[in-house]
Amino acid sequence: MFQRNMQAGNQMRIGIVGSRGQLGSALSRLIGMERVVGLDLPDFDATNPDCLTQIASENIDCLINTSAFNDVDRAESDTDEAFRLNAFAPVQLSSYCAARNIRFVTFSTDYVFGNRVSSGHGRPWTETDEALPLSVYGVSKWAGERLVLNRDPRAYVIRTCGLYGTHRSSRPKKNFVDLMLQLGKEGKTIRVVSDQIVAPTSTESLAATVLEFLGSEPPGGIYHMASSGECSWYEFAAAIFRIRGIAPALVPVTQAEYGAKAKRPSYSVLSQVKIHGLGLSLPHWEMSLKEYLGNSPF
Repeated sequence: MFQRNMQAGNQMRIGIVGSRGQLGSALSRLIGMERVVGLDLPDFDATNPDCLTQIASENIDCLINTSAFNDVDRAESDTDEAFRLNAFAPVQLSSYCAARNIRFVTFSTDYVFGNRVSSGHGRPWTETDEALPLSVYGVSKWAGERLVLNRDPRAYVIRTCGLYGTHRSSRPKKNFVDLMLQLGKEGKTIRVVSDQIVAPTSTESLAATVLEFLGSEPPGGIYHMASSGECSWYEFAAAIFRIRGIAPALVPVTQAEYGAKAKRPSYSVLSQVKIHGLGLSLPHWEMSLKEYLGNSPF
């Protein structure tokens, strides 16, 4: 249905929950605002069951949920709120969509994984690997995955990693890239974790891949979508400064030395084999970073 409607004159109406956030903004730009139904605070609260009446009035064909509680450290103490937004809200939305034959898409995280027993990094995590989250945030996202697919096996759960992009929100939270650039301007010593390996992903590249993915109408289930390549957060920060041509005092530290409240997996690179089978791929993380920095106001 999605592909037919995409080819039949842009007739499809797509609801985006969290439309003013990083990913929601990118999706809205690519889809075209004339076909997007923006669903965001304060008018739309995904944790409130009454919000479903607002979806009913919009006559949408596909609902994409980009809202999330993504403050990993605060989730350790604000457990109820993390589960309300990361588990309860997605299953409520998916149940509604399943009953009305509306395609539902939601996003999850590399933090559903833990640390392998072996000391080496090994291979990237696949969709079928066992999830062993180390944090409340990871558990809440994993619970959301399970609940959504239990209610609607046709739904899509897309895991990604290290997301960054621009917002349309009036009070946006700085992403990692913008935060590094701000700290670099302030002349402070910047401590960045060097023993956590990820694949930082831009919202622009993810949004473009998601739309291609939906156009191919694959079976429901879990799919990994993240940048190709891998790096530590320290290496990512160093690349940001190198590309911008600045040299602040950048110091590598271990996760233990950094002392974050929530535990993170030491290696959470996501395998792209499954989407490669659909003819899809995301650019290398450094290529996406250069594109983002070329458009960044910082």
